[in-house]
Amino acid sequence: MVNKQINNFKVMQLRYSSKNSTYHELFIKEHSLRHKEEDKPLGLTLFVLNIPPYITEAHMKDAFSEFGNIASVKFQEKETNDKRRSSFNNGYVVFSKRSGLLKCLQASSISLENVQIKAGLSKYIEQYNNSIVNPEELQKEITTYMKGLDKKEQKKDKSESEMEVDDDGWTVVTKKGRNPGLARKESVTIKLEEKMKEKSKKKELKNFYTFQIRESKMKNVIELRKSYEEAKKKVALMKASRKFKPY
Repeated sequence: MVNKQINNFKVMQLRYSSKNSTYHELFIKEHSLRHKEEDKPLGLTLFVLNIPPYITEAHMKDAFSEFGNIASVKFQEKETNDKRRSSFNNGYVVFSKRSGLLKCLQASSISLENVQIKAGLSKYIEQYNNSIVNPEELQKEITTYMKGLDKKEQKKDKSESEMEVDDDGWTVVTKKGRNPGLARKESVTIKLEEKMKEKSKKKELKNFYTFQIRESKMKNVIELRKSYEEAKKKVALMKASRKFKPY
């Protein structure tokens, strides 16, 4: 059989079964660039175009291993902003020895007869089943998150309760505690008072006083618990109505 060429690429037949005459065409050539790439060594790397979406990197490694030991197989990353891109992949097959690459370039076809490929309805069923969230695992994740949130809130409330607060609701900064601050000297107090006079406003500041911050946190906790209860109801509803109708 005469090997077809398209520009600099050689056409290679990808056959799924010896009993079937149909095949898919791959376009291959030796990978060569001016700059050096560690994961794509020159003289060992095969560049492959038009790889079907249901073919994985493991499938490619198994198919090309008939020519020699495969060091690695890596698909080319697609640009998300390219609207013209297809679902087909491009990839690189790296051989351990150059002799394997040369054998591959001389061959006219590869076979996936011994590889199990999921396509069509069986593939879509598997994708659908994998997309369904396990209610028990989701419940565990939600419970763990809420427990962690409660612990954080308790620690914050405890640290805030240990702070010294004056009659006007201001937090007194002292040298004591885990995070030492400025000493409450007379010169520091005067400077702080002058700054506050310059920045004073008629309207009330939101989340500025300690009691306002505590009320805001409590409201957030209540909203989170409400969302948690709604999520529990959704999980129960999903579990009760879990049915699959492929047709």
